[in-house]
Amino acid sequence: MLRVDGVPSETKKQLQEAAKRLYGKANASLLVRSLIASHLSESEVVASPITAADAGDTVRVELRLPRVALEKVNDLAEGRFSARNYYLTSVILAHLGQPQLHGDEIEVLRRSNYEMAKVGTNLNQIAKAFNTLVKMRGDEKLPEVGKKIASLRREITEHTGKVLRVLEFGTTVWEANGRGQRQRKRK
Repeated sequence: MLRVDGVPSETKKQLQEAAKRLYGKANASLLVRSLIASHLSESEVVASPITAADAGDTVRVELRLPRVALEKVNDLAEGRFSARNYYLTSVILAHLGQPQLHGDEIEVLRRSNYEMAKVGTNLNQIAKAFNTLVKMRGDEKLPEVGKKIASLRREITEHTGKVLRVLEFGTTVWEANGRGQRQRKRK
């Protein structure tokens, strides 16, 4: 038995309404169990990552949507700083276990890494000045502050490395397709 506390009554009503639409019963528990089962079955599928070569080998697919749905897709794509085709491709790939980052996520991660790299550079300068002072005093043993600076530098390096790996994995299609932007035809 699974019990979830802290769910507002409005959320419960929304879950019941969604369950009614999907299953014909206003049973929020049924909906939640279904969502959990769906998530677990998706997470068990281990797909091999998309490579740059895979992302470059594309096939054209025609999709027909109601106009109102297309307008919503256009708005969603624009809000994520992505072209419509890239947005739709990323939604499909996410469903297949190959999530791709959108333009807004890529920009935030790149900016974050840039700022962290700047902090790392400043930290290196502080460490160099600190080490110079330690040597001038004639201490052979590195004080606790120096060890903490080195530890912080390692954490920053690890963090920026993780972000770069996320960017590399989550932008394969983005990079292969011209950064997710609309391609203009040359005259």
